[in-house]
Amino acid sequence: MKRKFIICTMIFLLCCFPITFMDNVEASEQTMTTKVNSIISKNWKNNEYSITVRDMETGNILYNKNGDKMIRPASTHKLLVSAAALDLLGSDYRFETKVYVDGPIEEGVLHGNIYLQGGGDPTLLPAHLESFANGLKKIGISKITGSLIADDTWFDKDRLAKGIVPQDEALSYASRISALTISPTDQYDIATVQVKVTGSKIGTMANVQLAPFASTIPIVNKTRIVKKGEKNTVAITREYGTDRIVAKGNLPAGTEKSTYVTVYDPTLYTLDVFREKLLAKGIQTMPLEVGEVPDNAMRVGISYSKPLKDINFRFLKLSINGMGEMLTKQLGRELLGEGSWSAGIQAIRTYGNDNGLNMEQWYFEDGSGLNHQNRVSSMQESLLLYKIRSKSWYYSYLDALPHAGRKGKLVGATLENRLQGYSVSAKTGYISGAHALSGYVKGKSGKWYIFSILTQANKTSAIPTIDDIVKQIANEL
Repeated sequence: MKRKFIICTMIFLLCCFPITFMDNVEASEQTMTTKVNSIISKNWKNNEYSITVRDMETGNILYNKNGDKMIRPASTHKLLVSAAALDLLGSDYRFETKVYVDGPIEEGVLHGNIYLQGGGDPTLLPAHLESFANGLKKIGISKITGSLIADDTWFDKDRLAKGIVPQDEALSYASRISALTISPTDQYDIATVQVKVTGSKIGTMANVQLAPFASTIPIVNKTRIVKKGEKNTVAITREYGTDRIVAKGNLPAGTEKSTYVTVYDPTLYTLDVFREKLLAKGIQTMPLEVGEVPDNAMRVGISYSKPLKDINFRFLKLSINGMGEMLTKQLGRELLGEGSWSAGIQAIRTYGNDNGLNMEQWYFEDGSGLNHQNRVSSMQESLLLYKIRSKSWYYSYLDALPHAGRKGKLVGATLENRLQGYSVSAKTGYISGAHALSGYVKGKSGKWYIFSILTQANKTSAIPTIDDIVKQIANEL
């Protein structure tokens, strides 16, 4: 009788408890749905939005509100570009920049040219150019009779991504793209120069400096040092269609104004900085030119970037627009033999189709998400985040996402002051009128969930409402 009782009890446990558990899950989903709907109806009466929540393990949809509606993704578009680059190029892929010479070296004189050839490295720094200069010095070059020539033919000549308006062109997030480009610092504000305005003598012009210095960038100085305590009115701009930088306004004595300005000609700027590094090593150079490395040239130096997985960490954490554009062109060059936006976009779309995404619900014209014509649905963006969990590079991708409530630009990044107390790893997105947040959130059950929240036509910031929605997902599931 005792044995029969035990068997009956086990049957009861096996049969009844799963049903109760499923009832609890369904109740949690229903409560979450009700509360999220309440938040939306209260705050987004006229907004356009698309929201999807999925079970991270199964990909099953737990919540769908306008999930198929296509909305501007802003910088969450970088999620797709990042995934395509890691998968198609490989997480250990390295970009290359090379130096060549095409003549003999006799008694310290190179009878020929020096070539600097770009390979699309979005992380090239002045320090790398200095290393090249050191290498040329070591092989005995102190002077060249030819020219210093830049080869940027790895990419096409189309410099500016679609959708960037003229008034934004000088701003650091709207950099012009070349296969040969540098950033001033490891913030990787690609194809920009840092402009510093300082001074202490009242009544005089301020001192305007470029970092790194490039003689091909002219400066128009219309500044004036005024007394301490007066208003700082210094404005720094670049004249449209040129590399001419204009600094004007009043600078209080003993203070500083600093900003990053895009350069108009990234190739020539990079070559000019290289020339300054050569001159600092005592190597006399001739004119700057843009051309191609000839077949008879000899390679004398090469710089390898860090692995793509490390570059991607900065790309997603810091949401670097120029990096997204360069990755897109690199995909086009490596996969289709053409370093253009059209080829890169074609490669990314093929990648999406091959990985089970419905690319009819993705429309994009750039690699950064800056373009206002870009569109995607939350259904598809959340599906991407589910699909990539099977990839070998997934955990490095996950680590590259901003982590909510965590301090530090390379930890919490754009989420360091949001969703504190919640376990959220997600990519933020913002362009005028549009906000987005897509990623992963841990529920009170201990399980993780995928979410994508896209909204546009916002007259005020949508961030508080987005965060409230994420909190309800975490609190109820």
